[in-house]
Amino acid sequence: MRSTRAAASLLLLALLSAAGPAEARRHQDGEKVCDKGWECSGSRFCCNETITDYFKVYQFEDLFSKRNDPLAHATGFWDYQAFITAAALFEHRGFGTTGGKDMGMREVAAFLGHVGAKTSCGYSVATGGPLAWGLCYNHELSPSQSYCDDSNDLYPCVDGVEYYGRGALPVYWNYNYGIIGQGIKQDLLNHPELLEQNATLAFEAAIWRWMTPMKRKQPSAHDVFVGNWKATKNDTFSKRYPGFGATMNILYGDLICGQGPVDKMNVIVSHYRHYLDLMGVGSENSGDNLDCADQVAFNPSSKKGKGMELTNVPHIASRFFFSSCSSCACRGRRTGKTVIGAAAAGSTWSTDSEPIEQKNDDFLSGPRSPLCFRRRDFASVALLPFLLPHVDLASAAESIDGSVIQNGVRNVLSKVKAAGMVRLVFHDAGTFDIADKSGGMNGSIIYEVDRPENAGLNKSIKVLGKAKEVIDRVQQVSWADLIAVAGAEAVALCGGPEIPVRLGRLDSRCSQWFSGSVSISTYPYFSEKRVLLRKCILLCSTADPVGKLPEETLDATALKTLFSKKGFSTQEMVVLSGAHTIGGKGFGNPNVFDNTYFKVLLEKPQASSAGMPAMVGLRTDWALAEDDECLRWIKLYAEDQAKFFDDFKDAYIKLVNTGASWGSA
Repeated sequence: MRSTRAAASLLLLALLSAAGPAEARRHQDGEKVCDKGWECSGSRFCCNETITDYFKVYQFEDLFSKRNDPLAHATGFWDYQAFITAAALFEHRGFGTTGGKDMGMREVAAFLGHVGAKTSCGYSVATGGPLAWGLCYNHELSPSQSYCDDSNDLYPCVDGVEYYGRGALPVYWNYNYGIIGQGIKQDLLNHPELLEQNATLAFEAAIWRWMTPMKRKQPSAHDVFVGNWKATKNDTFSKRYPGFGATMNILYGDLICGQGPVDKMNVIVSHYRHYLDLMGVGSENSGDNLDCADQVAFNPSSKKGKGMELTNVPHIASRFFFSSCSSCACRGRRTGKTVIGAAAAGSTWSTDSEPIEQKNDDFLSGPRSPLCFRRRDFASVALLPFLLPHVDLASAAESIDGSVIQNGVRNVLSKVKAAGMVRLVFHDAGTFDIADKSGGMNGSIIYEVDRPENAGLNKSIKVLGKAKEVIDRVQQVSWADLIAVAGAEAVALCGGPEIPVRLGRLDSRCSQWFSGSVSISTYPYFSEKRVLLRKCILLCSTADPVGKLPEETLDATALKTLFSKKGFSTQEMVVLSGAHTIGGKGFGNPNVFDNTYFKVLLEKPQASSAGMPAMVGLRTDWALAEDDECLRWIKLYAEDQAKFFDDFKDAYIKLVNTGASWGSA
């Protein structure tokens, strides 16, 4: 569903893109105002250069050069016209039109710097660098909950609707969808999916937040950046000054600010400065007070207040969004932490904020705890949770030393064990279902070894368990990361391509809760604490749904349907099947990763490569050769091993990222 206003703006954009110079006139109060057609009219800000005067399509493409890469998760969604159409709704209020061309370009770079950091899937060794992958996402991939606060009477949850993260500056929770929906005049409470279906609305919601003060008598991010705000004595004492740093203070508070030069702050600053360079402004012109490392938050999370106010939008009544309560149910999982706000565990979107947590030693006490925050305290602590996804993708893996994990795996890996490691990857990630967001690369395979399809994988898990115990003594590693790395190392050991593996995956359920705070290996075997901890993990562990892996009797049509439900194309299905070239399937040397698999599939009859008449491989392997679409790829890879290696690497990276939840390392 597309908004009437957005559709009208798009139409006007097409018809009036060649509009002439601004027409100046006098407002009834004597102020000079200008009209520039579809983009800006009836405002003094329209007398300045508008965004399309200085920010062109090629610059947008430079800033977000990898957003349509096959590895991106929102390919084809974001574009320049969507941003310009949304921006035009705010240019008459000064967005990108305040203070002349230089200030306008800097503001656009600042706003998009936040957007790029929040929607990035870049990492240190990503193609093009970690700053090239902004707008990789448009929604949270594997939400762990519906983000419904059913105690909120002002914006009650709608049955069957989920309020997980969506948009350019991710929106979480029903009450935030409600207030933003009122701000942009869209029914987001009933239809939050609009922010992942319509890029113009996604940008509009983000710009609305940029332009809107969080509380009465407080500035907006726009105000502190363009110089509309003057610091008071209290602000000066709190080291809050106008500039880009204050925009982070307003949007994220002490989840980022006042903590020194932390990575999650530096990532946002880096995007802003990088965009200034790409736009031709130059990072040296980024302005004063670039960070908020020493700033006291405008709205400290520890400060108890009545809640969040937004009072500068005429149709939004000045009122508090939360009512107080003497006690509240902790609806989160039975963890050792009470998670507050949108930083609740499970967001796979992107980068930056840690959850606001209160430690709770009684992590098996059940859904209620006397340590739960009261609702009015929750309101002041949460700040703007719709802007605070759980993970900062651009910096998620920066502090994990991948060499420690690689060395740990290499110490236990051999060519004989390689096929088992690759199979472990496929059976862990292969449970993903794009429809209900279940399964995926989450380490749950360690709880699924008793299933018939996973027979024999307990041996591989046991091998990796030895590596994990050693690695955990140096740094914590999730099972999901460990398995992903092990599969890549196994392929390389057998002569296949070297595959970079991004780190920072969270394990299924309680495995992730302990990975960042306590390691079972720190306690002696059979000690009381170790036994208790193991019981806790087993009690809250969760296996992925059954019946998600392909059955050996499926034909090519059924296989293609199944893989499409996991988000994989026919080509990706075929190239991943090439991993059967190692192991005991009979496709050539079991310890060599090459393109023999495809060559054997082209042979008739279905005999082993050694000439024995016995059936080679699985029924599903030969089903591929019976399908014309699959056969085209089989022939290509049989003729070109280098092409097979390149495509396998890309498909493997996609596989081990499928359904993964990401945590800040």
